[in-house]
Amino acid sequence: MTIRKTMTADEANELLSTATKKGVLTQASSTLITGNLGQLVLAGAAGKDLEDLAASDVTLVTVLIDASSSIAERRLEQAVRDGQNALIDAFSGSKERDSILLACWTFSGTMDVLHSYVPTDEATRLDARNYRASGSTRLYDTWCDALTANVAYAQRLRDGGTPARSVVVVLTDGEDVGSKRTAGHCALLSKDLLASELFTLAFVGVGTDVDFEAVARSMGVPAGCVLVQRDATASGLRRAFQLVSRSAIRASQGTVQPGVAAGFFAP
Repeated sequence: MTIRKTMTADEANELLSTATKKGVLTQASSTLITGNLGQLVLAGAAGKDLEDLAASDVTLVTVLIDASSSIAERRLEQAVRDGQNALIDAFSGSKERDSILLACWTFSGTMDVLHSYVPTDEATRLDARNYRASGSTRLYDTWCDALTANVAYAQRLRDGGTPARSVVVVLTDGEDVGSKRTAGHCALLSKDLLASELFTLAFVGVGTDVDFEAVARSMGVPAGCVLVQRDATASGLRRAFQLVSRSAIRASQGTVQPGVAAGFFAP
């Protein structure tokens, strides 16, 4: 089976142009993101070729995981690994496994696409080699780049006749440090994607050091899609990942409606 390792800049630009024409993006957000099509975005926009998909429609789940130094300082690295791996297991064990394609990004002072959109049984599990926490927290840059990559890949699927809904979840224990983009840039892009009613955007904040509701709101994430796990312990973090996997499975079933009114973390 073929997994595209990257996407060309020309192809990505064409797909983003189509997404703009289809109303997924406005011209303002399109202008914002098309100027930042680096290799990371192109790698994030890769994924299974259409002929290798097992389902007639798919849910693209993108998990963005904080790998900044505060995670290490809280001694939560192993809990993050365990939580993401349990999420993979939950997806693989669900009835919706064939319709879920998972991408995983990590971010600190740098950003990395651990893998682009693949079936959950092909997802890379986190371990001490591929997930080590250090550095700052480029939250805004990661959000904008990951959403850009998702729009491009989802448009490629739709152009090929495969309907696609998107769920993007970021998990962090801090606020932005070091991004070139701003919360306003995030909010502009989030607003467009939510208005398209093809996207569910969610935010998980861990700990009590930051007003995560305010951070998420500034980035355009709806209130019903924000989870604050104040218990910044290994068990608390694992519970947060469990809620993410449960909610993402519900979204893939169509019981969580996309858009501004989404209640991603509703019981």
